[in-house]
Amino acid sequence: MDVCGVLQNCGPSLTSSALIRSAFCLMDPADSDAARLTTAETSLNIPVDSEWSLSSSSSSHEAAQEAQAAQQDMQELHAVEEHDHAVLAGDGVQVFRGQWDDEGVYFYQAYNDEIAEWAVQHQQFGGPQFNPTRMTWIKPSFAWVLYRSGYARKHNQTRILRVKLSHISAAELLNHCQCRTGGGGSKGRVQWDPERDLMSGDGRAPREMLRRRAIQIGLKGSLSEFYVKSVIAIEDVTELAHRVQAAHTAADSKMAMSQLLPELPVERPYMPCCAAPVLTRLRMLPGGGPLHERRSKKHKKQRS
Repeated sequence: MDVCGVLQNCGPSLTSSALIRSAFCLMDPADSDAARLTTAETSLNIPVDSEWSLSSSSSSHEAAQEAQAAQQDMQELHAVEEHDHAVLAGDGVQVFRGQWDDEGVYFYQAYNDEIAEWAVQHQQFGGPQFNPTRMTWIKPSFAWVLYRSGYARKHNQTRILRVKLSHISAAELLNHCQCRTGGGGSKGRVQWDPERDLMSGDGRAPREMLRRRAIQIGLKGSLSEFYVKSVIAIEDVTELAHRVQAAHTAADSKMAMSQLLPELPVERPYMPCCAAPVLTRLRMLPGGGPLHERRSKKHKKQRS
């Protein structure tokens, strides 16, 4: 069965009400700051928390009513999230979240200055320092690449690039990937790591979100070469990474991050245009088994 036929589009459309509800509501109820950026609230027109949406100078009765209604809506949303998280977590189903549009989906990578300069100038990867066959990891989560690169401050990770691929190209890469818990993949690997909260951090890293995971896609050899050839556009977002770090360390970090909202990526649930067995294997549909398999006693003994 081709999931593209079921979902009608490669990414932008989800026609299954169960998939829509689970993908849009699988947020950590404790991560209220991050929840304010999610599609669940935006697409369902659910008001955000009064601390963010109401002016501090407003003290009218109408504002108080709006705040109370917003709080009630958030509580109802979190109840749905808690239910759907429990249902999907039992099946090991994970949600791919990222920024996407009709043309394609965005991924992030951190490079050194030389590779990044060449890539932005030529709108493709290459140059004397770039090796197209080495293992490379692409991430649709902006917060995760901030964590991995130390807000673009780590050695050889001083520039963060936002790379756009077509929906078809992204699906083709995933078609050749294996989930790491299933033995990994020699050329393509998917792993699900704890998500990071773009809206809060300590200046060293964005806050870890224990109940939500972000996808990382590792590519090597011919898959890495295919990725390089499939790039639609490359944008340098290093300055934004530095501004997020400054906001995370500000005295009033919530206010500082609220001022950055127009510049931040809007990451939404995304269903790649892959066949159902592929999505199941990569834990994006039920049936793939638990995300982390228990180690055998023999394996534990060998490691002790």
